Amino acid sequence: MENTPQEPRKGISLHWIYMGIIGLLVAAGIYLFVNKNKAENSNELLTEQVETISTDKASIETDYNAALARLDEMKNESVQMDSLLTEKSNEVEALKSKIDAIVKNKNATEAQLKEASKLIKELNDKMSNYQQQILALKNENIQLTEDKKQLISEKNEVTAEKENLQSEKKVLEKTVELGSVLHASGFKLEVINSKKNIFGKEKEKETEKAKKADLMRVSFDIDDNRISESGEKILYICIKAPNGKTVTSSGNKFKTTEGNELDYTTTKIVPYRKGEKVYGITTEWRPNNDFEKGNYMVEVYHQGYKIGNQKVTLK
Repeated sequence: MENTPQEPRKGISLHWIYMGIIGLLVAAGIYLFVNKNKAENSNELLTEQVETISTDKASIETDYNAALARLDEMKNESVQMDSLLTEKSNEVEALKSKIDAIVKNKNATEAQLKEASKLIKELNDKMSNYQQQILALKNENIQLTEDKKQLISEKNEVTAEKENLQSEKKVLEKTVELGSVLHASGFKLEVINSKKNIFGKEKEKETEKAKKADLMRVSFDIDDNRISESGEKILYICIKAPNGKTVTSSGNKFKTTEGNELDYTTTKIVPYRKGEKVYGITTEWRPNNDFEKGNYMVEVYHQGYKIGNQKVTLK
């Protein structure tokens, strides 16, 4: 028997063992190479993520600081804005507190930074809304101011018109007052010497002698007046002695249209009918003492206006 064929099989087995080892080494090398590349790629990706987060955080801090600066500026913008921000302080402070917590967190995640960015936008939106509210209030105040000016102008116009009407009314009243003043005419002033005869009957005789005069008789008419209303009219009669003083009883006074107080001697009440003339109005005056020589002046007043006068001289 021949044993030579068994040696080649042994050589073939070693060959395949070597080939297997080499294969394993190549596979291990490939595996290590791939894992190394993966690790390097992961490190690069992680580095990029860290850099991105740092950049985002810096950007968010910039935006937040800008929002805070805007908020401070708005507080100083106007009294209305400061008042509104004070009223809305709870809303603003709540947002600021949330943003501060994220911005000050050194290990803030990307999700947290996105939340901070969202909150900053909300804060800016609120401030924009506040500004719009204040602008609306300013415009409303401007309109109210204009309306107030218009009302004041209209009030002044109404006041001026009222004053004009009052002035016209006073002028009209004055005109009516003047128009309603009666006018005396046909004056007759007599100085009478009065004596009784043997039968006791009084006999009168006109005289110019002061020592013979006993009484003074004043007669006149009232002209027709279409403005003065019907009714009893009070006439004030002033008799002035030669010394220029009105002969009067104590306390007999009336007011003129100028507001002056004058003494009067007597009054005469005249029944008057609108538009008709009154004839023969007569009044008499007897002095307590003798008549004096000189000029006696009789003046008649109605509603504070002098409506007639007459003079007589005694010797």
